[in-house]
Amino acid sequence: MSREIIRTLPTASSNDLVWMAWYDALKKQFGKKKANGLFTSAWDSQLATGGDANTSTLRQHLNKEGGIDISGGFWGEVKDKTFDVGNFLGDYLVMGKYLGIGLGVIVVGGLGLLVYNLAKDPEKAVRIGSAIATRGMSEGIPKK
Repeated sequence: MSREIIRTLPTASSNDLVWMAWYDALKKQFGKKKANGLFTSAWDSQLATGGDANTSTLRQHLNKEGGIDISGGFWGEVKDKTFDVGNFLGDYLVMGKYLGIGLGVIVVGGLGLLVYNLAKDPEKAVRIGSAIATRGMSEGIPKK
């Protein structure tokens, strides 16, 4: 399968997925070092830097898989930075979601224990209720 992909050289009008598949097939067939050289030569010969394939997804894939750094130009860098900020915010929201769930478990668990203890000892429940209602003043009155 990878030989058929290698034989079809991507063009400047090919999308980023075609270029990624082609690079992965090169790397599988020839190894990282030779694949990097072949990819860079093909990329430069096709003048693909200015094409639609030059996406942040492709640049990240090449950097991760082969250590290849292709320029995205000014607008490509702006898109990459925007993408990085979006990832940060997404990660932050996911973390906030889990913190919220943890806090909810603690609050609900605490309320559950409170209700259990109040149901277990009703006299204590009345005492706590009156202490809350009088802002603690009823606790200062000596019991007979």
